[in-house]
Amino acid sequence: MMTVLGCIVHQHNLWLVLMAAVICGSGSWAMVRLFTRAALTSSLEKIAWIVLSAFVTGASIWSTHFVAMLGYEPGVPIAFDPVLTIVSLLVAMTGSGLGLLIATAKQPAAPAIGGAVVGLSIAVMHYVGMLAYRVQGIVSWDRSYLMASILISCTLAAAALYLALRPGSERARAHGASGLFFLSIIGLHFTGMTAFGVTPMQVDGSFSNPEALNALAFAVGCVGLFIVGSGFASSFIDNKARATASDALANMSNGLTMLSPGGMVTLVNDRVRQLFGLEPEELKVGMTLEAYLGTIGQRVGWDEARLERIIDKHRAWMREKTTTRVEHHFDHGPVLSIVCQPVHRGGAILTYEDVTETRNGQKTIAHMAFHDALTGLRNRRMFAKCIEALLPEGELSMLMIDLDRFKGVNDRLGHSVGDELLRQVAMRLETHLREGEQAFRLGGDELAVLLSAPPERVVALAHTITTSIAIPFEIGPHVVAIGCSIGIATAIGSDDASTLQQKADLALYTAKNGGRNRFELYQDGMLEEEAGKRALEQDLSAAIALGQLELWYQPLHSLPDRRHSGFEALIRWRHPVRGLVPPGEFIPMAERCGLIGEIGAWVIEAACEQAALWPADLYISINVSAVQLRSVALPLQIREALARHRVDASRIEIEITETAMVENSGQIALTLASLRAIGLRIAMDDFGTGYSSLAHLREFKIDRIKIDRSFVSASSHDAGAAAIVRAVLSMARELSIDTTAEGIEEEEQLQSLLELGCGTAQGYLLGRPLDGPAAETFMRERPAPKLAKLRVV
Repeated sequence: MMTVLGCIVHQHNLWLVLMAAVICGSGSWAMVRLFTRAALTSSLEKIAWIVLSAFVTGASIWSTHFVAMLGYEPGVPIAFDPVLTIVSLLVAMTGSGLGLLIATAKQPAAPAIGGAVVGLSIAVMHYVGMLAYRVQGIVSWDRSYLMASILISCTLAAAALYLALRPGSERARAHGASGLFFLSIIGLHFTGMTAFGVTPMQVDGSFSNPEALNALAFAVGCVGLFIVGSGFASSFIDNKARATASDALANMSNGLTMLSPGGMVTLVNDRVRQLFGLEPEELKVGMTLEAYLGTIGQRVGWDEARLERIIDKHRAWMREKTTTRVEHHFDHGPVLSIVCQPVHRGGAILTYEDVTETRNGQKTIAHMAFHDALTGLRNRRMFAKCIEALLPEGELSMLMIDLDRFKGVNDRLGHSVGDELLRQVAMRLETHLREGEQAFRLGGDELAVLLSAPPERVVALAHTITTSIAIPFEIGPHVVAIGCSIGIATAIGSDDASTLQQKADLALYTAKNGGRNRFELYQDGMLEEEAGKRALEQDLSAAIALGQLELWYQPLHSLPDRRHSGFEALIRWRHPVRGLVPPGEFIPMAERCGLIGEIGAWVIEAACEQAALWPADLYISINVSAVQLRSVALPLQIREALARHRVDASRIEIEITETAMVENSGQIALTLASLRAIGLRIAMDDFGTGYSSLAHLREFKIDRIKIDRSFVSASSHDAGAAAIVRAVLSMARELSIDTTAEGIEEEEQLQSLLELGCGTAQGYLLGRPLDGPAAETFMRERPAPKLAKLRVV
């Protein structure tokens, strides 16, 4: 070592040595930067970077050598062979390029092997250059120093390139590799120069003077620095572009990490650190994939087995030819969308997007789509999905729940109270459900429960719900008492969702008709009975067009002379299969399905047409339903029918029920006033069986009261019924309202009514209902008026 230092100090121009050192240091730094950039690329881009690296590396090696050679002072005149000098430059560039190319191969030992090749090219360049060195004397070589110089060059260059591509801090790697490469060049040169010896001797040839050589050394040094500077400029421009891209990446809303083909992190932006809650120094360029994922896993709490699985998945994604997209739900809440895009030259780009808010928003939307906004219960859409999902699993029971008197709460106290009532009902309902039992709001005050449980549990739950809902609710200053009706059905056999719901609805309908605040189980035959009703409804809708409806007429007789004074028009339906269907079966059906308006209009038209054919002293009584009375079209229909058939309005009497008067009484009063203005008489049918009230008689200005047949038939043996008949007739007489007694079947009943002053009578004793032709015959054969015999008391 002292011999080498003595060679540098005593046999060299130190200024030129310093210049050579500057060229060597600058070139080493530029070489490492360019080589590292080349290692991150592939294909043609990689070749371009290696060519540039080889040019800068070879030029800096050769310039260092040439300037240092010119600074060597052998003590004799010197000269240079131009051909060998140029060859030494080409050797430096070519050898460097070959070594760098080998070093960038995707093999673990490639950087060291490539570095050794570069070191060997330095040695070859040096000794070719020494062959071009001409001195006026005899040259001798110390073989030990010569071999040491080659070993130093190859070893340090190999270590430099190996260190440049090792994982770790980019700055530390760059400085370390540059230093090693610097030492490989300097160490080779000055160790080699120590091996060089000259014995002065007069030799023929052309030799340069020292001033010219110094000028040449300065020129070569400047050129070398210029070439090295070009390499620095290229690296600076590339770094600047990468820095600009890095700034853009740092401000991305998504996290981005680039991986080299070997699984090394070559770029990671700040957003990745933010997403995983990491400090800047925890994620660095140069980390291996394992270290990168290990750092993330340590922060989010992955165990070793899970971390190993995730690393294997990333390796598999990088080998795929297509983009992989996954969503990872982290245990601490966030949801990240992770995309792995393999790069065609190897490696991959990982991007991370925080989709937590989006997924939470989607969950909220999905919840809103399948849950009722008011009560929080599952809605009708979820109801259908749950039935389809639960039916294949086994026995499924359905409770259809309808709140009793809920409409009255809305009407009396307002919808805000009604809404709060529904919320409290839903909360009370859910407190009685067990795990796996689900409650739904289907709309309005319709609720449902689905459960797979034994029949005992189903019945017990229905009983609990009816009892619970019957307990009054406190809503602000109001205490609201309601109840509920429940229909229960259990799926059997091949029942589908529609069939099961239909069964529960039928059971609910039965419960409501049975008195409310109770529950009913579906019974065999209900579905078939309902199907029969539906078929009958379809037949009824075509009955008018097919001419199946008929009007029958029951005679009305004035008392006490039993004079035939008119008919009550009674509708009948002659069904082609079932025969004559009484109105008690199909009129309620017509009211439910909306056909009553059309049927009622036909009755009015047919009755007026028949009345036009009968004597003017006979009147016809027509029954009108509550649905017709609520229609503003009824008075117009009757007026037009009267005008069309030229029938006097006084010959038409309209019969209405007490129930019809109670429902929407304001509208009913207006309609009745319009009918009375036409000249029609108004009769209250079935008086005493509904919501009888003297106020109704006064408010609606009733012309006739019809005493229901149930009181008339029972009056002969039931003192209570007889008292009611007497009271009604007495009241009517005091109010100057005509009376008609229905259902007279015995002479004794008629005698009793005569004694009490009844005005008109009808019943089987006086005449059964007759079809049109029979009614014509009855009129032609009707007896002359006669007085009824009164019993002498």
